[in-house]
Amino acid sequence: MPRTPRASAPAPRGGVGPPARREVEEFFDGLFALAAEGRLTIAALREIAVRLRDFLGCRAVEILWDERRRRFHAKARETAVSCWRDRNDGPLSGCLERLETLSPRVRRALAGELASPKGPLPRVVSAPARPGSATALVLTAGDAPAGIAVLSFSGSPSERLLSPARLERLARLLGMALVHNLSRFELRERIKELSCMYRIAGLAVEHAGDEEGFLQHTVALLPEAYQYPEIASARIVLGERVFRTGSFPEGPWIQGAPIPVGGAACGRVEVAYREARPEIDEGPFLLEERRLIESVAREIGLFLERRRAEREQAQLKEQLFHAERLATVGTLAAGVAHELNEPLTGILGFAELLEGSARLEGEAAGDLRRIRNAALHAREIVRKLLLFSRQVSPRPGRVDVNGLVREVVDFLKHRARTSPVAIDVRLDPALPPIPADEAQIRQILINLCLNAIQAMPAGGRLRLATRYLRGMVRLTVRDTGPGIPEEIRDKIFLPFFTTKPVGQGTGLGLAVVHGIVSAHRGEIRVVRRAGGAEFQVSLPASPGSA
Repeated sequence: MPRTPRASAPAPRGGVGPPARREVEEFFDGLFALAAEGRLTIAALREIAVRLRDFLGCRAVEILWDERRRRFHAKARETAVSCWRDRNDGPLSGCLERLETLSPRVRRALAGELASPKGPLPRVVSAPARPGSATALVLTAGDAPAGIAVLSFSGSPSERLLSPARLERLARLLGMALVHNLSRFELRERIKELSCMYRIAGLAVEHAGDEEGFLQHTVALLPEAYQYPEIASARIVLGERVFRTGSFPEGPWIQGAPIPVGGAACGRVEVAYREARPEIDEGPFLLEERRLIESVAREIGLFLERRRAEREQAQLKEQLFHAERLATVGTLAAGVAHELNEPLTGILGFAELLEGSARLEGEAAGDLRRIRNAALHAREIVRKLLLFSRQVSPRPGRVDVNGLVREVVDFLKHRARTSPVAIDVRLDPALPPIPADEAQIRQILINLCLNAIQAMPAGGRLRLATRYLRGMVRLTVRDTGPGIPEEIRDKIFLPFFTTKPVGQGTGLGLAVVHGIVSAHRGEIRVVRRAGGAEFQVSLPASPGSA
């Protein structure tokens, strides 16, 4: 806003000619209009000090002003203007030594007036009467003293312009203007805060299923909600994910807040200035901006919590569907196995009877052996189906899982002697035993390890590890093969599902593993890894393990 010009044809400093009444009224109106802009108090005080100096012909204007928990100090001399946030360490009456333009006599009178006012405020403590004098005005917020304005003159000021009545009006006007300015400023900041939060709430609905889009649009809203958007940048940091507006300066002027998710901080939202600005509440930032950024962080946290809950709900639904499908297939497999078991027993029995009683030679004897071998293979499939459907009850005993791992590793090293697969074993020396069927746990190990070796025909690394964790013994089998494609991850435990060529697998290996683990009240998980597959089998430890 352009400064109000001084009265026309002013006399030199120390002898200002009196402006016309209309110009005085315009000056007073201009001071109040300045407050209607709702500027930062530090900027409004600076402008008021300059206008007072220029219009009244003052050698210096000095203002102390208190609002909320802040205290500001403005000083306008003939050639320099400054305004800063001062220490607020007591009442105004105890801070008069900071007013450099006060004479000792005026300072004493002002201290007495602030301690016990002799009349209603605002008050003109000392009126100028001679060259080099100063006038101290007590400014009010409501009925309480809230500031002091000191007008210092080099020459003799105009009595018409600076009459006691007009000075009291000026003091009253300055207090009202600054209070009004603060109200307008806080209203505007509140509107900005509510507008920002309203738009973020809209983004949460618009991007309900798009976490990346919500975060990127949210960070773009923040600079406009701050005092100096032209030099502001914002960013949201969530682990390794970073969303920012332009280049984010790593300087001293940063305001941030943690993003709470599930009672813990999972990241930060931050706003930074690229240039220095006057210190207000928190460096160049306002208390209102502190509240805003904390509200934004909470809103982001709530959005992330909802997204986490939605993912967990979807995962639970998928697990329930998978479990129901496995249960249905298991019931069907058990029925088929029982129906096939009786005729297979007859076929195998009669084949063995023929082998022992008939003297068959040549092609007939070979056909009989093939019948017996086919029946044995079919019976093994039936046994695996019964294992998958949990129709074969485990015979529990105390099983040393570490010992079984060492046994299976010895077997695998012999089997993989011609295969370029390195085997890495990491066993928990404090692993407790588990109540389990040793043969079935051995079956789990062999099936998982053979699948891993077959997934690395060109070589790789097979890692077996054990660990005791919260009452469970965890067995981990990991390879460095091509991994399990996402589109078949939910099918690998189904019986007869295989990715191997026809004739190279029955598709029952992982189905049997799943059945055994379920029969032992355990859990098997496929862990997503880059470069390879990892299976984690968790089984209950023996009671009393710690």
